[in-house]
Amino acid sequence: MKHRVAAVFLTVCLLLSLLAVPAAAAGRYSDVPEGDWAAEVIEKATEYGLIQGKGDGTFGYGEYMNRASFVTVLCRMFGWEMVSPEKPSFSDCPPGEWYYSAVETALANGAIDSGLYFRPDDDISRQDMAVMLVRALGYENLALTQASAELPFADVTENRGYLALAYEFGVINGVAQADGSLLFLPGHSSTRQEAAAMLVRVYEKYHADIEFLHGFYAMSSYGQIDMAGEMDAVSLGWARMSLDESGTPYVNQSASGGNEWAVPQGAELATDALEEAGVDCNLSVYAAGSDLTAILSAGNRQTAVEQLVRAAGEYAGLTIDFEGLGASLRTPFTQFMTALRAALPEEKALWVCVQPDEWYGGYDYRALGEICGKVILMAHDYQDTNLPQGWVGTSQTRNAPAPLNKVYEALVSITDPDTGVADKSKIVLAVSITSVGLKVDQNGLLASTDIYTPAPDTLAARMKQSDAVRTWDAAAATPYLTYSADGEYYKVWYEDAQSIMAKANLAHMFGVDGLSIWRLGIIPNYADAQSYDVWSAVQTQRAGE
Repeated sequence: MKHRVAAVFLTVCLLLSLLAVPAAAAGRYSDVPEGDWAAEVIEKATEYGLIQGKGDGTFGYGEYMNRASFVTVLCRMFGWEMVSPEKPSFSDCPPGEWYYSAVETALANGAIDSGLYFRPDDDISRQDMAVMLVRALGYENLALTQASAELPFADVTENRGYLALAYEFGVINGVAQADGSLLFLPGHSSTRQEAAAMLVRVYEKYHADIEFLHGFYAMSSYGQIDMAGEMDAVSLGWARMSLDESGTPYVNQSASGGNEWAVPQGAELATDALEEAGVDCNLSVYAAGSDLTAILSAGNRQTAVEQLVRAAGEYAGLTIDFEGLGASLRTPFTQFMTALRAALPEEKALWVCVQPDEWYGGYDYRALGEICGKVILMAHDYQDTNLPQGWVGTSQTRNAPAPLNKVYEALVSITDPDTGVADKSKIVLAVSITSVGLKVDQNGLLASTDIYTPAPDTLAARMKQSDAVRTWDAAAATPYLTYSADGEYYKVWYEDAQSIMAKANLAHMFGVDGLSIWRLGIIPNYADAQSYDVWSAVQTQRAGE
């Protein structure tokens, strides 16, 4: 967990200060009005070590913050290693100035652009503050993908992508006008208390932990039963809702008919181990394709619900994984889930898996968030599965399974204040341990339309080859591995510790602190491979670790 010791210390300090100061921190600084909107964030900014007072018992309430002071705070907040090059990067920031190292460090970490002047003594504007924060978080490439994003502000004409991210993260808000419009006032100077508010919002999300860890246990998962025992909950993928010959829905848990969602032999070994570990286990029920229309129909709804209630049996509850729901099934699915929740015993959990509404319109996020205890957002599997023959011989080899901009757009949708899940603690971001392999020629051009899916064990072995090269694609926030095998060349996009944590950290910026992994049995935990120990990375960010 990030900065756990410091966080505990700060929490103790905060509790002690609250005992001594009944108001929202008015006693710490003599110039902060008691009950002021900024009193709490000023207190937090001080406790977090972001902004200190002026040394005379005042905070500098109402004073403007300059650009040099702001980048100094950024360096402190992100814990960057300070640099002090001999030659200055800006003509107005010479060596020897108190802010010299902070400005150079902010530049080295991408928070600011290079140029002739930095203007250290100028007041920091609301816009520059937001842009620097987004860049400091490492989201410059993501911001570029949102250059045409809609914003509620009528006065934003530049840096639209950066401000879109800051707005969706809840870092910035607008100023309501008499005519009902909302302005951001991008060029206005920021006061110290306004800076404190923005910094605290980012700090708390940047340092957030994974509060809820869930995994899917399906085929060939027992090899990682110990990992399952360290999760908060597991969904057992041992059921599929099917239709019998008469068109009546039933829960199929056998391998008949080629059903891969069947109870495996020796299932009790897994359930006994998880029970001993105290891990709640839901039965995950899958359905997809043309069966869904019949399953969700008014005539079959009651039968399907009764079958599911019976299947819940000794499990902690149900995880409904009905995939590919089109807009025409939006209302029927909501009605189905409402009926299922009403029929299930109160102590049984009901969770639901949903897909991004960019492709599917059948998931009413708002309603499902009210009905279900957890809403698992499956923001993955964006890769092309059928490549055009015309791409062969070209450089068209970008095929990341879950590019960060797509995950961002899915998070924007599911956290929408009007149509998204109202209680963000119910949202769980799902990541999929997958790979997308392409055959390329010696020049890196696409050599075939075939797609390969090397298993983690295979990839870990390939990483150790002398000709294997791991490359980080900053735009997708996804790595790819190039290597040769049997005289042929491959480029494989895959998920590793860095890419999985990039998604988890992005979710934190939306206030989403739940993570689900598909699936146990293939979670990379290779300490001797290149950034391929996903499990350790996840555990490091677990709450309480």
